[in-house]
Amino acid sequence: MKINLSTLSFRTVFYSLAGLFLLLFICRFAYSFTGKNGPDLPGQANMPESFFDSQGDLRKNYASEKNTDMGPNTPPPPPSGDGGISQKYEKTATLNSRTSAFEEDESNIRETSKAFHAIIQYEQKSGNPGHRNLHLMIGVRPELFDSFYVVAQRIGYIYVNSITKVDKTTEFRELNAQKTSLVKALANLTDLKNRAGTIADLVGLHDKILDIERQMQELGVELGNFSSENEFCTIRFSLYENPAARSISLARRLFDSFMWTVQYYILLLIGVALALGVAWLMLVVAGKASELGKKV
Repeated sequence: MKINLSTLSFRTVFYSLAGLFLLLFICRFAYSFTGKNGPDLPGQANMPESFFDSQGDLRKNYASEKNTDMGPNTPPPPPSGDGGISQKYEKTATLNSRTSAFEEDESNIRETSKAFHAIIQYEQKSGNPGHRNLHLMIGVRPELFDSFYVVAQRIGYIYVNSITKVDKTTEFRELNAQKTSLVKALANLTDLKNRAGTIADLVGLHDKILDIERQMQELGVELGNFSSENEFCTIRFSLYENPAARSISLARRLFDSFMWTVQYYILLLIGVALALGVAWLMLVVAGKASELGKKV
């Protein structure tokens, strides 16, 4: 029996190329079920660690602690001017959560705030359904802070959680010292008003008194944040909605896989052809060089 080698070689090449195309298609079709081409979710590299990092004008909450562990040989703390408070501090918890049940979890965080008698001091809500986000700054009583923090971590899927505590005792005492100095200065200037002087001196004195009164008003606002009535710790809670998962039909997967395979299969064949062309050219050049060498 005579075998046609040219026909056999053609069939071998054809089946090899067809098998390669089918292999690429199967691999791409299987990859389409992994879901790695879907949209990024909140909390990944494209999301900021905290929305509140860029908000610099928000209210500051302060709390206080009394020194209850003083031993008999421990010296008393310096007077703070606020009923024996030994420490003032700012305590902030940051919680970033993502959820597929946005409305339910929004209701949960609001109900939790009510249950702990907390105050929502800042709120921002934006986005369309499927891509909504909610940012709340919540003032919590210091004694309820830890319990609130534990409950809030059960809302959605928490991917960022941290607690920061900063001592503010020195700042509080400096503000009180400034207040004392301003009160004394105002009293001295007020006494000078009763003394005789030129109109220019009285006008200048009046301006200084107004300036000190303005400073005292600003200082009063800052000290008001430290008052026992306004003592809170801060919960910064951000809730991001996960985009709804899109279901892709089998026909769509087959079509996308086929188009991808055709595109990269052609590129692969072009790459192989170029590689073979370069190899053939190198063999020709090497043969010519060998012939020239023999003639020389």
